[in-house]
Amino acid sequence: MRPFIETSRLLVREFVIEDAPSIFNSWAKDPEVSKYLTWLPHKSVEETKWILQSWIKEYENPKTVRFGIVIKETNELIGAIDVVGFINEKPEIGYCLSRKYWNNGYMSEACEAFIKYLFELGYQEILIEANERNIASNRVIQKCKFKFNHKETRPCSRFKPDIITVNCYTKKVA
Repeated sequence: MRPFIETSRLLVREFVIEDAPSIFNSWAKDPEVSKYLTWLPHKSVEETKWILQSWIKEYENPKTVRFGIVIKETNELIGAIDVVGFINEKPEIGYCLSRKYWNNGYMSEACEAFIKYLFELGYQEILIEANERNIASNRVIQKCKFKFNHKETRPCSRFKPDIITVNCYTKKVA
């Protein structure tokens, strides 16, 4: 397992297969969590486990950066943050958080630490986008001092063909 990231309240670490029930119950089955994301709510813990197995296999690629977000005090897995892809060699990040923990500053804390980690890996610029209707996610992105670049209108994903408008942001190493 590669090193984890630690903040005052959180550990940000690689996933293990034993995380499947926590992922499913905490956020993956919740339609409110996936409402603005590119994936649909999971139907079963088996579906989550199948996806998690593919994620763990992807750790063989050194460019894979995908972590679970854990509250240190309780050891509870509450969310995920990862590099969802690369655009012109620049990592694009994404995240999600259990609804139970919304509005507590956890995602801003995890995101700031994750950005620092990516810069330490040598990336000079990081990309992120959020559905323009996802007010909370846009706030997290702004708190983390990303710069707004432009809007794009397009299908959400192959799983969700709805046409959406996303705000696109970048952050460069200081």
